[in-house]
Amino acid sequence: MNYKLPGILSLVLAGIALLIADLGLFIVSWILGAAYSISLPLLLIVVFYGYCRKCQHVGDLSCRHVLPGWIVSKLFKTQAPAPYTGGETLLTTLPLLALFLFPQYWLLQNSLLFMAFWIATLLTVLSIRLAVCPSCQNIFCFFCPNKSS
Repeated sequence: MNYKLPGILSLVLAGIALLIADLGLFIVSWILGAAYSISLPLLLIVVFYGYCRKCQHVGDLSCRHVLPGWIVSKLFKTQAPAPYTGGETLLTTLPLLALFLFPQYWLLQNSLLFMAFWIATLLTVLSIRLAVCPSCQNIFCFFCPNKSS
C-alpha cells in the first residue's frame, strides 16, 4: 500500500524534530530533558485520543500514519467520523503546542539544534500536506483538502 510510506516518513520526521527538542533540553538540564521524555508519549496519546478516534482510517485500519492508527485501535473505542468538538480540538491542539513550543526557549540557545528542529518540523508538515493529505478521506480534518469530495 503506497499510502503508508508518506505517513511513516512524516512520523519519522516529526520524531526527529521531537528528539532534537529533547536533546536540546537534556543539554541544558537533565531534569528538563527527562520531563520532556516522559511527557512526550503521554501528550501524544492525548492527541490521538482527541483527534484520531474519529478518523475513518483508524476505524477501517487504513491509517495514513500507520502507528497512531494502530495505537488508537488498541487503546480506545473508535468513533464514527463526525465534526470535531471544541473539546476534541483542544485535546489535539494544546498538547501539540506544548510539544513543539515548550522547548523553543532552550533551542534558541543552540542555533544548530533550533534550525534542525524547525527544518525537520517544516519537512514533516510538507510531507503530510503534499503526500498524506491527498489520499486521506477524513473530511472532518481541520486542514482537509478533500472536503468537496
